[in-house]
Amino acid sequence: MSNEFKEIVKEKVKEIQQEVYIKKEVLEKIVGLFLSLKDGRFPGKKPPKGLLFYGPPGTGKTLLMKTLAKKLDLSDPIMIRGPEIISQYYGKSESRLRQIFALAKERAEEENLAIIFIDELDSLAPSRDLTKGELEPRLVGQLLSLMDGLEKEVSKGHVVVIGSTNRPEALDPALRRPGRFDFEIEFDPPDAEERKKILKILLNNYTKGQYENINLDEIAEQTIGFTGADLLQLLNESLLQAVLEGRDFIIQKDLLYAKNSVKPSALREFHIEKPRNRSNEIENEDIINRIKQVAEDFSKKPHFKPILLTHDLSFSEKIASTIAFMTCQRLHCPYLVVRATWFRTRWFGEMEKSIRKLFERINRLQPCIVYIKNIDAIASSGNEHIHGAILELLDNLNNFSDDNTKVLLLCSVKDRNMLDQEVRTYFKESI
Repeated sequence: MSNEFKEIVKEKVKEIQQEVYIKKEVLEKIVGLFLSLKDGRFPGKKPPKGLLFYGPPGTGKTLLMKTLAKKLDLSDPIMIRGPEIISQYYGKSESRLRQIFALAKERAEEENLAIIFIDELDSLAPSRDLTKGELEPRLVGQLLSLMDGLEKEVSKGHVVVIGSTNRPEALDPALRRPGRFDFEIEFDPPDAEERKKILKILLNNYTKGQYENINLDEIAEQTIGFTGADLLQLLNESLLQAVLEGRDFIIQKDLLYAKNSVKPSALREFHIEKPRNRSNEIENEDIINRIKQVAEDFSKKPHFKPILLTHDLSFSEKIASTIAFMTCQRLHCPYLVVRATWFRTRWFGEMEKSIRKLFERINRLQPCIVYIKNIDAIASSGNEHIHGAILELLDNLNNFSDDNTKVLLLCSVKDRNMLDQEVRTYFKESI
């Protein structure tokens, strides 16, 4: 890559990051790929045909595609929205797919590059092993055939297919092998520094400078789990609050107040609670002191700390909420509450999948406090699935170093003796 081309890529990355924040190293790859294809500079004979954008809703997948097209002077992407292409008539859905790919091939011949953007790819091409109807397997087969045929049928230029999904695990595995969607890009919820940059972009682009004395560091620290879309909603709530108070500008107080009305997208599948200080409902002074010590230890140095709550459910909830309240006052981290009974299902493999999904969320949102109610409902010694799911969750959390795992895991249990022996070994502390 020439120095001139490198400079062009860097300049475009800066422009794009003024409108949508994506990690620089990832964005450089995407920009470099599209510019080299557009100008006929790509050195290999077989450039990537498919890119997969995946991550929680609101992390900028669709917005990035639109911004790329505008900033790189690309032709407008040919948009496919999964649910819109589905037809009740036999063969109609496949026909629509073929028409779109034919249009893309014509555009590639004329302009050297055509982009097909498939939003909600999982609704169009779910795993064939998990579907019962006839339509989904036919659509998956048609999409695979069309993507495989691109190389032979486009004599000049390139067609790049971009798929976007919130649920990559639901896609048919055949789509993710090399030669199809072989360039995968994960859109994680932004960390504190990234949230600060996104907030700065939003304040400049959406408020026309109508704000005063905003401490971006404080807001970024208190919005763990927020995506770009969540931060935009936070800003709109703040603007409305300012209007109601007769101001034409927002202040720090507006953003902090609005934060209570916006639920982070990355946490919507689990119940996020605002913890309460319930120490006045706990008469045992020893337990109060223990709660304070746990909160102080975790706040000073967040690490993986599993604690078993062995009282009845009502009392355990008071303990968990109070620990979370004292900890969140210092760390401003999310408090996730999960009922173990939510994971119970008669369908084979579904419980394991749900628990692994919980771990993925925990891993993205740490530091955090997670309270699992009645863990013995799925981790009892008689549960045949225990070695697959709960132990994997605990292993993953426990095997990271203290610097990488920052999770306070609180689990209530009706009867400690009912827990699987291997699970019990992880809970060296109890209240």
